[in-house]
Order: sequence, then C-alpha cells, then structure tokens
Amino acid sequence: MKKYLLLTILLPAFLSCKYINFSSDKVVAEVGGQKLLESDIRELIPEGTNPEDSIRMLEQYINTWATQHLLLQKAESELSKSEKDVDQELEDYRNSLLVYRYENLFIESRLDTTITDDECRVYYTKHSTNFTTNSAVVKARVIKISPNSPNIAAIKNLYKENGIEEIDELERLCYNSADKYDNFGNNWVDISAVAGIIPYDVQSCERAANSSSYIETSDSLYKYFVYFPERIAPGEIPPFEYYLPRIKEIILIKRKQELISELEKGLLKEALEKNTLKKNIDK
Repeated sequence: MKKYLLLTILLPAFLSCKYINFSSDKVVAEVGGQKLLESDIRELIPEGTNPEDSIRMLEQYINTWATQHLLLQKAESELSKSEKDVDQELEDYRNSLLVYRYENLFIESRLDTTITDDECRVYYTKHSTNFTTNSAVVKARVIKISPNSPNIAAIKNLYKENGIEEIDELERLCYNSADKYDNFGNNWVDISAVAGIIPYDVQSCERAANSSSYIETSDSLYKYFVYFPERIAPGEIPPFEYYLPRIKEIILIKRKQELISELEKGLLKEALEKNTLKKNIDK
C-alpha cells in the first residue's frame, strides 16, 4: 500500500500561519490513492497560531484522516463480497430514519402535553407498589459555613427549627454569612443530593439520615449542618410529590405510544378500505 505523508516537506513552507498561501491545491498527504489537499485543511488552523502548534494540529488531523482511510482499505481487502454488501442495511436504516421522523412529526402535531396533578395522583395510587426506592428520600436543609463566621452560633441554634419565623431568620442569616444554603425548594430529593454538598459519601449520609434527623460535621475549611424535617427509608414508598415529575414523563410516553398505535391502525384501515393493501392468506 502506497502512502505518502508530505507534511514535513510542506509545512515549513506554508504553515507559518501569517504567511500561509492557499491559492494552490497542493497535496498535503496521500494514502492508498486518497489525497488530502490544502483546500481540505484551509479552515483547520486558526489565524495567528504559531508554527509549532500548527504542525502539531495538522499532524493530528492527518493521522486521523489516514487512519480512517487505512481502516476502510483494510476492510475492503479483507471482507468477503457478502460482508461488504451493505445495501440492505443502508436501506433498512434509511427506512427506519424516515419512519422515525414522520412519527415525531405526527406526535408533535397531536400530542396533548397538559398533565394535571389529579391525573398523576390517580396513576400514583394505582401503581404505588412500583415506586419503592433503593435509597433514602428526604426533605433537607443543608448549610455550609466557615467556622469563623460571626453567625455560626445563631445558625446552629436555628437550623433544626420548624417554625416559620425561625426558618425565616435562619435563611436570612445563611444568605448573609453561609457559603451555601440549600433547602432544595422544600422538595423531596434523593439522599445523594445532600451527600453532594457535605463531606460524606452517599452510604454514610444515608446511615446518618436513618439514625438521626440531623448531621453536624466539618472538614478542614467548613462546618456543615444538615437537618431532615422528613425522611423515607430505602425500600419504602416515597410520597407522591417525589415521583410527580417522573409520573408526568410516564404519562407523556404513554400518550406518545397511543398516538403511534392510532397512526398504525389508521394506516392499515385506510389501506384496506382503498384496497392498496391486499392479503392473500390461505385459511
């Protein structure tokens, strides 16, 4: 197999980007009869790139380009005629792609995306046994604060409170002096969301949540206060609110599937009525 890499010959002449002249169409590299021309790489190297970086970038590009052609040539020489016959596969792929695009067009023009909470609650009640979780699900407040903060004592006294006034005061103090305060919008979250903030792994955080309603810990830079107003242990059924976004996705997928089924049945019915579908089945 003949292979010419003219990189080292041509680059010094034209890859001092300031002086590149692409007016001609010189061969930059050649492998097995395939040629890479200057015009093919005209936009490859940004203006102002120094010669060393230009050479490195072009070498990488040529190696990738050559490897693809070498692999193709190897496949052409090593595969049998039947193994190289991909016409049917290409046709199948084309057909699948066209059907997929039309189905999406059909769905987009007809899909009702409005899903009420009542509809979701009915689904949740009917399928609640399918919604057990393998990890703890919690409502949480997480505070990350410097041990030198002047408000750390007040925050420590307030972070486990549930009264509205106390929570308001806690949030005011945290917004003014904590490095991070997160109550996750008062939503149910997986315990991993808490573990992502404090210096605990998920398993340690889960064990702590199962045994206590709060965590106090620290690392070399910060103090961490975590309070769990509500907790659901692994294996139990999380509340409706936790699964609401997922239930909406499930209902939406079900609607899409119903539309596709409607499309397919409609096409069959129309074809039979117009006699464009003819069946010849011996009974």
